[in-house]
Amino acid sequence: MKKIISFEKELNFPSMIGLITSIALDHNLKFISKNEIEGNFTVSGTYKMTEASTLEEDFKYDIPASISLTEKLDLDSAIISIDDFHYEIVNEDRLNCKIDLLVNGIEEVDLEEVRECDGDHQQKIKEEIEKLDKQEEVEEINKEENTNDESIEINNKEENIEILPPDSEENGRNDENDNDSNNNSENNISSLFDSFSDDDETFTTYSVYIYRKDDTLENIIAKYNTNMDDLSNYNDLSSIEIGSKIIIPNTNNE
Repeated sequence: MKKIISFEKELNFPSMIGLITSIALDHNLKFISKNEIEGNFTVSGTYKMTEASTLEEDFKYDIPASISLTEKLDLDSAIISIDDFHYEIVNEDRLNCKIDLLVNGIEEVDLEEVRECDGDHQQKIKEEIEKLDKQEEVEEINKEENTNDESIEINNKEENIEILPPDSEENGRNDENDNDSNNNSENNISSLFDSFSDDDETFTTYSVYIYRKDDTLENIIAKYNTNMDDLSNYNDLSSIEIGSKIIIPNTNNE
């Protein structure tokens, strides 16, 4: 994600401005949360009260800035920089400054909580998938609904993940005649609802992490307080590469 944020500010000088002989723009802006930036721009330099003057005066002004982004960014990848800066002398003793700030980084996507007792859980998953498609991520996720068992299939490049509703009769069905075929198919199917219990009401938050250069699975496990077994239940860890989307579950019992 790249975003240009424009600022305009008039600086009042203590005397007439005949000529700006030097000028610099610095900033100490930083993220105070995943979507909030605070800090100051600093405009400094020297000027002459008249173009013919041999004396130069110093000036320095701090311009406070507070920015709220609609997106939440991964703070490890977010960068704040000056994209453009223009100034103009107005009314002899005022300097008009125009600043374009560039904010660049990877947008962080968190799937909404999916509850076993919530009848709209399939619609929530569909909405999140549509958001990922609009962000032009590496993978393409398609949704197909089976009218017989109301299951959702999420197709990705190398595997099929079948999501069954918590109340589906297919969950927990044990047919002795179909045991062998079910065991073979379950080796290639990872259900997002495998962690749900028939006795306990649970909810699960899923984070979608984009694998970047210098990342390791150990670092991701430490960052999200998970483990290798949970990751392997939702991802094909043997095919992880830069740009791969990793689903990270976080299940809590209520």
